[in-house]
Amino acid sequence: FSSLKMSYLPPDTPRIQLRLAGDKRKHNEGRVEVFYDGEWGTVCDDDFSIHSAQVVCRELGYLEAVSWSPSSKYGKGEGRIWFDNVQCTGKEKTLALCMSNGIGVSDCKHTEDVGVVCSDKRIPGFKFINTMQPLVRLRGGAIVGEGRVEVLKNGEWGTICDDNWSLLSATVVCRELGFGSAKEALSGGRLGQGMGPVHMNEVKCSGFEKSVTECFFNKESLGCSHEEDAAVTCNVPAMGFQERLRLSGGRNPYEGRVEALVERNGSLVWGTVCSDGWGTMEAMVVCRQLGLGFASNAFQETWYWPGEVSADPVVMSGVRCSGTEMSLSHCLHHGAHLTCPKGGGRNAAGVSCSETAPDLVLSPQVVEQTTYMEDRPMFMLQCAYEENCLSTTSSKTPANSYRRLLRFSSQIHNNGQSDFRPKAGRHSWVWHDCHRHYHSMEVFTHYDLLSLNGTKVAEGHKASFCLEDTDCEEGIEKRYECANFGEQGITVGCWDTYRHDIDCQWIDITDIKPGDYIFQVFINPNYEVPESDYSNNLMKCRCRYDGHRIWMYSCHNGKTMMCHNLCDCFTSEILCYCIVPQPLS
Repeated sequence: FSSLKMSYLPPDTPRIQLRLAGDKRKHNEGRVEVFYDGEWGTVCDDDFSIHSAQVVCRELGYLEAVSWSPSSKYGKGEGRIWFDNVQCTGKEKTLALCMSNGIGVSDCKHTEDVGVVCSDKRIPGFKFINTMQPLVRLRGGAIVGEGRVEVLKNGEWGTICDDNWSLLSATVVCRELGFGSAKEALSGGRLGQGMGPVHMNEVKCSGFEKSVTECFFNKESLGCSHEEDAAVTCNVPAMGFQERLRLSGGRNPYEGRVEALVERNGSLVWGTVCSDGWGTMEAMVVCRQLGLGFASNAFQETWYWPGEVSADPVVMSGVRCSGTEMSLSHCLHHGAHLTCPKGGGRNAAGVSCSETAPDLVLSPQVVEQTTYMEDRPMFMLQCAYEENCLSTTSSKTPANSYRRLLRFSSQIHNNGQSDFRPKAGRHSWVWHDCHRHYHSMEVFTHYDLLSLNGTKVAEGHKASFCLEDTDCEEGIEKRYECANFGEQGITVGCWDTYRHDIDCQWIDITDIKPGDYIFQVFINPNYEVPESDYSNNLMKCRCRYDGHRIWMYSCHNGKTMMCHNLCDCFTSEILCYCIVPQPLS
């Protein structure tokens, strides 16, 4: 669902935000206001048309424009008049792409501020394309408005140490994110341990700051570890989301067939959700919307959970979620144009929820420290060849030749609140002669080498994986091991290490030309097992290969790559944020 990504905007397009404001108005109408260069301003009515109103309304997430009004109908605005003589075709993705005098060039007065009336209907699954990267986010929470507090500094997300963490400081975080005051200021890594640096320590807010980055804090974080990560629970406005969804037929309140309340022919009716394409991300949104925590399973059949017969018909289909939505209705879906060949009833979507979830994080430091290159003879790669761990050209390689392998270790930590367990039952685990143990997950990690524009040039082909506790933090006992058909998984506070010297722990780079690349590791890439936070499942490194040696550097977790200039850079796979200025110094 990348059609609304910022990467599709030309690089010289001004990054703007829009809002509707003014007197005596409904939520879908008002004076058009533009945020640019840190300041809100307005749009002049000269040359404005219904086509321009269409662009404004769609940029704000409404289906279409109904009308527009000149001469400051919604009151006179303040500040700059950012756009004048705006002429749109109606197809532009943002008002900034329409013809105009240029941003900030105007001879108008605020008596000419333009207003619009948009359709009351929203675009299904709409996401704002012109939003600025926030400086604060919540991660690992089971409900809306709850999570570990993370702040952005120099393009890298980090945590806040809980020393002196208070309800006042937590309230600043909550209000910065659009919630009410804080209900709780949590300490001791209660909502999972973060990763990367601890950016702030001994935070002290008055409660009136606009951002936690404006509060007094100690830049030194000596003695702080991620066991002391601060978190919050915010007071969230009652938005009525829970009343629009229910679970039916389950053995307990945490499971059941998903039923949604929708409007049909002027009446509100309950019905099922089509299970085509139903997966973990959709289930996550359902559990969060109902206040039931995280998804533990997403079901495409609900034979054992018969709901009310009157609710059997499908009322939602084509549901696709990113996993962060507050309501299932915010996800992409077919709207009133339902398509569900197998129907609802016992073929409808279902979920089971849990108050806790695991959270896997790959150690970037271990990857950097263990990477090396090896030329390995084909006669020593027979097992790897049989398991398809080499690139396709290896089938033409003579037995007395060699393959060039980029080798590295993967150390995967469980920083969540429950154990990471494979979805497959023991009866379906596969025995691997080469490794002499059973594998419980067919796809646990992807290894890829990308060109700088995001094109995949080589990949690892590790057939499948065994999960075990290689080591644990002090005071935590190992629970899982691969040997002797043991139970598999990764305990909270433990990690599973795939050493650089085991079979298939590599990328075959025999056919790769010297140059600069992006090295990428993606844990749990198919989201087969639910986690509390998927944003840290991807690790990227810069990689330089000169034909004889290889260097791995700037390894870090998350989808954000560090930029080396002061502009935004976007590609299909890599998203670089360079925030200037950076309040947190």
